[in-house]
Amino acid sequence: MKSDLDQRARLIGLLRALDDPARAASLDPDDPALLAAARHHRLTPLLSITCGEALPGGLAETCRRDRVVTAARNLMLGQAAEACIRALQAAGVPVIVLKGLDYETRLYGQGGARPAADVDLLVPQSRRRAAFEVLDRLGFEPRAAAPGFDDSDYHEVAWSRGGVEVDLHMALAPLVRCRIDYEAVWRDAVPFRLGGSEPRVLSLPHALIFQALHMAIDHFQVPAIYLVDLARLWSRGIDADQLEALATAWHCRRPLHTALALTDAFLPGRISAPIVGGWLARRVVAWYGDGRPVPRVEQLLRKFAHFDRADDAARYFVVQSRRNLREQLERRVRRRGARQRLNLQSPAR
Repeated sequence: MKSDLDQRARLIGLLRALDDPARAASLDPDDPALLAAARHHRLTPLLSITCGEALPGGLAETCRRDRVVTAARNLMLGQAAEACIRALQAAGVPVIVLKGLDYETRLYGQGGARPAADVDLLVPQSRRRAAFEVLDRLGFEPRAAAPGFDDSDYHEVAWSRGGVEVDLHMALAPLVRCRIDYEAVWRDAVPFRLGGSEPRVLSLPHALIFQALHMAIDHFQVPAIYLVDLARLWSRGIDADQLEALATAWHCRRPLHTALALTDAFLPGRISAPIVGGWLARRVVAWYGDGRPVPRVEQLLRKFAHFDRADDAARYFVVQSRRNLREQLERRVRRRGARQRLNLQSPAR
């Protein structure tokens, strides 16, 4: 239990240093678990930018190196994204850039500040097949990321090429998960420039709801940089009543409430609105940052408790059960085929 509390205290200390660089001096540079926590939560590049030489010992140099590596990685991802965007637009497929590459420019304003693991692009569901053909021509290959990833109604497909992964989203969340108005998403998307390409990014209210949904889909066991992202999105100026009404209409109210409560708990004062979290948010907050993995039972509880409506949860359960059953059947067929091939290849006795 003490080690769990130590992990949580380390994270709080790192986030306080980001909020007030003068507090960086209190960080222990000889604590290897501190650096491990900072890297796990993807905070070292931002610590380098925000705190700089105020970081004690060798921590400043380590964080600086991490920022250089992050800048190089993001540059590579940006170039890959730019090539994909140009090819998609040439094929008549509109594109919205999501998450990391959007946030680095819109929220942080400095290269290497916000690590991105991959390229996240949103295309219209109606242009799904055309987008697949474009990525295929560019040499990307689809990767099975989840049961039913190749179903026509699945919301994202991961594609990879030479160490670069592109998550191609046709929706912001599983289609049966909520009731997002995609006509509004595309209508309200705002211009964005990535290198020589000109895609769009989500409007501020839509980006906030998507950030909360993304956290919920990952059971809120996310790196703390996601909390910083949400706080910075909020700081851009948002009408809290409008956001609440939008989240309610889209059946995303519970994920939004918990995401805001979690952010407010670890970045106090950054969310200038009444926090409505309830028992579910308190449960997530109490567990966050202590280093414990979230058990499968807890993941399922969080997943289904964050549906706004029981009928949405029921539809999601039916669809996912069908996909999991299909995957199990396909695995059995593959295993049976493999056994048959082995039997055919066995020498006669």
